[in-house]
Amino acid sequence: MNLEELQKIVYDAGIVGAGGAGFPTHRKFSENVNQIVVNAAECEPLMMVDHHILEFHLQELVDTLNLLCDVMNAEEAIIGIKGKNMHLLDKSVVNSLAGTRIKIKEIPDIYPAGDEVVLTYETTGKIIPEGAIPVMVGVMVINVETVFNIYKAVNKAEPVIDKYITIGGDVPKDVTVVAPVGMKISELLSAAGYPDLKGKAVVNGGPMMGKLVDLENDVVTKTTKGLLIFPVTHSIVQRMKMPVATAVKRASAACCNCTMCSDLCPRYLLGYHLEVHKTVRVASHGEVRNVEAFLQNALCCGCGICSVIACQQGLFPSKLSMEIKGSLGKHGLRRQNNVQPEHVRPERASRLVSSNKLIDRLGIRRYVKDKVEKVDTVFNPSVVYIELKQHVGKPASAVVSVGDKVTRGQLVAATAYEDLGTSMHSSIDGTVQAVTDRFVVIGK
Repeated sequence: MNLEELQKIVYDAGIVGAGGAGFPTHRKFSENVNQIVVNAAECEPLMMVDHHILEFHLQELVDTLNLLCDVMNAEEAIIGIKGKNMHLLDKSVVNSLAGTRIKIKEIPDIYPAGDEVVLTYETTGKIIPEGAIPVMVGVMVINVETVFNIYKAVNKAEPVIDKYITIGGDVPKDVTVVAPVGMKISELLSAAGYPDLKGKAVVNGGPMMGKLVDLENDVVTKTTKGLLIFPVTHSIVQRMKMPVATAVKRASAACCNCTMCSDLCPRYLLGYHLEVHKTVRVASHGEVRNVEAFLQNALCCGCGICSVIACQQGLFPSKLSMEIKGSLGKHGLRRQNNVQPEHVRPERASRLVSSNKLIDRLGIRRYVKDKVEKVDTVFNPSVVYIELKQHVGKPASAVVSVGDKVTRGQLVAATAYEDLGTSMHSSIDGTVQAVTDRFVVIGK
């Protein structure tokens, strides 16, 4: 198999980054990749998807990584996993990797270990240049579930129609399930044994970077990784609900310009010129002439360390930074003076944020269970809503019409191969009931 053939298989299967923004995976493949880094950090608390895939499918992942190394002529593949989770790995498979190009790398139990800039440094010692992507240093970063989806596409011709999801938080038992893409989240939670959500809110993703779920409309997508349930009064929910305008007003009234938000920023500590306190000042005081203070937000990963750990005034610098970053992207504005950090800042080692500290600061210690069980719940939705944009890039366009009969795994929408995008497939057998700007609706 050559590079073009693998790219076509992955595009046809609709594979995107399963744990982040959903970057189309086939566009990551390059002959300039020397090292493949597998993100098995699972750095946000309460999440267990990648760990369960590693526990039950390590050999399949290794086989797929060998294929990726062959196709891209990469020297090695590194699975970056926290030392505390090494016990999940099949020892016989791990032992078989000795002396091979597939390596297991223990990374520190810190947050955000899964940020691709931090993970690349922890696994390879390389610092990605400001504003660049990992391939600029010969690295491709890929999520565990994404690798598993490649395995299924290559070996079983299976597209992405199911999603591993951890359900946890303020519930008696945390579980990881496999659910059909397009299933309504409210229906999924009810079928999984969590029908009563009165006084609760649901977060799609982790407690730091997740988004509040609209239970009336939101559905499972290819990037849904966790559904965490919290009381509506919890600080996590209140932080996510806070309007940007309120965050700006609070910053203008209370920010003392102490620089702690910058001092603890994970990317600043890796040598990036990202000074969050300057963003807070210009945003809250309307200093619109300080252009650099706005443009630097393109370097922000949105991890939230500045808000949850650093700021002693209870402000939310990350909310301001990500709002500005999104606005920059919409207007096509880019930072021009990006540099390559020569080394990490000397104070980095003493300023890393441990997962335990993060758990306590978030106030979720009581929600951390001794075990997260992988359960084989069978979901049988009567209707699925296949979103046309579950990825970075151009939305997919429907290739089916109302009334068409479709089968599970059948193509229902696609982005042109030459554009940045991917393909979508039905997750059930049924009939196309509607095609809208957002969904292809399929009912049994």
